[in-house]
Amino acid sequence: MDKNVVLKGDCLEEMKKLPANSVDTIITDPPYGLSFMGKKWDYDVPAVDVWKECLRVLKPGGTALIFAGSRTQHRMAVNVEDAGFILKDTIMWFYGSGFPKATDISKQLDKGHGRERVLRSVAPIKGGKNHAGGTSGRVMDYIQSDVAITEEAKLWNGWKSHGLKPAYEPIIVCMKPNEGTYAANALKHGVSGLNIDGGRIGSEGGVKKVSIEENSANHNGDGFGCNGKLEKLNKGRFPANIILDEEAGRLLDEQSGISKTTPRPIADGEKLDKDGNWGFKRMPHNISDKGGASRFFYCAKASKGERNAGCEKLEETYNDESRHDKDAIGCNNPRNRSGTAKKNHHPTVKPLSLMKYLCTLTKTPTGGIVLDPFAGSGTTGVACILTDRDYVLIEREEEYVEIINYRLTHIEEEIEEAITQPLHGTIKTSLDEWGF
Repeated sequence: MDKNVVLKGDCLEEMKKLPANSVDTIITDPPYGLSFMGKKWDYDVPAVDVWKECLRVLKPGGTALIFAGSRTQHRMAVNVEDAGFILKDTIMWFYGSGFPKATDISKQLDKGHGRERVLRSVAPIKGGKNHAGGTSGRVMDYIQSDVAITEEAKLWNGWKSHGLKPAYEPIIVCMKPNEGTYAANALKHGVSGLNIDGGRIGSEGGVKKVSIEENSANHNGDGFGCNGKLEKLNKGRFPANIILDEEAGRLLDEQSGISKTTPRPIADGEKLDKDGNWGFKRMPHNISDKGGASRFFYCAKASKGERNAGCEKLEETYNDESRHDKDAIGCNNPRNRSGTAKKNHHPTVKPLSLMKYLCTLTKTPTGGIVLDPFAGSGTTGVACILTDRDYVLIEREEEYVEIINYRLTHIEEEIEEAITQPLHGTIKTSLDEWGF
C-alpha cells in the first residue's frame, strides 16, 4: 500500500481500495451532522457503512480517535459502535475561544409587533449643529439596539434560545478488537494499546529506581533496594482524558490558584515487603512542581501562522462563499467569529499541537500508519510528518485537497532546509511556527 499520499474522492469508495488490516491508527475530524454553515457534506454524521470500512482497513488492536460535536456525539458513537468498534473512552478537548450563537427571544417579540430594533448611527459633520444644539451629521448605517420596546419584549429581555457558549468537543476513543491479549496482538500485528509514556504531561516525575550496580550489596534482582542510590526518571504525569487549549488553561488556573506538589521521598529505614519489593503503596514518587491546575493536563498551543503556512500562493477566501455579509461569515463556527478571509479557508481547522499530541499518544514502536478519511485541510498529515509517522489522507473537496498539498509540501521543504543548512545558534526557520 502506498504511504504518505493524499487521495481525492469519497472516503467510502477510496477506503475500499485499501487492503484490510493495513493502517495502524485512525485520527479524523468527520462531519458532525450540524448542517455546518450550509455545507452539504455536513447534513449528517458518517453512516455505519463508513465506519465498517474504517474497521476493515484498521489492524486488530488499532486505535481510532474520532472528533464529534457536543450535540451529535451520541449519533457518532452509536454508528461507530454498530460498525464493530469497541468504545474505550472519550477525550474532552476544552477551549476558551468559543462563542454562543443564540436567538434573542425579546428581539423576536418586538419584531413580531413590527418594532424592529434598529438605531441610526450618525457621523457628525465638523462644526455642524442641529436645531436642539446637538451635533448634526449624516446617517451612516443601522445598528442593533438591545433596548426592549414592547411590554412582552421587556418581560423576556435577557432570554435566548439554547445557545450556551461552546467550550468543548469530544474525541471518541475506540479500538478494533484485539486478537487475543494485548501482548499477543502486539506481537502479531505490531499495534496495541496507547503510547502512555510518550503522552505523559510535562517532564517532571516518575519513580526513583535503584540501579543494581550501585546497590549490588542489597538488591532484589529487579533493581530496587532500600539503601541504594536512587535515580530520577522524568516521565511526567499520566495522560488524562481532558485536553485544554491555552485560553482554557488560563481560565482554569485563575480559578484554581497556585498549588505545589511535593515528592514523597524514601525515608531511611523503610522496609521492603516479604518478597523484597517496595510494593505499590511504598513506591516513591518524584513529581515536584507548582502552578495552576492546568499543569495536570496537556495544553494544546496554537500558532498564529500554522493555519496558512504554505498557502501563500492561494487566494484569500471566506469560509462560506455563499454569504457576502462579512460580519456573518463563520457565525456557525464556535472557534471562528472573525469573519476575515483566509488562504486556508477550511472552517474547522484543528490546532497542530493537538493533532501532534494525538499522533504521539497512538504511535506504535515503529511509528505506524495514520489514516484520516476526512482530511479537511490536512492538519493530521502535517502532524504525522512532525511526529515521524506515515499517513494516508482522504478528502473529497477539490479546494481542500489543494490546501492539503500546499501545506504538506511546505512542511517537508522546511524540514529539508533545516536538515541541510549549517547548524548555527542564530539560524531559525519557520519550523518554530510548527512546534518542531
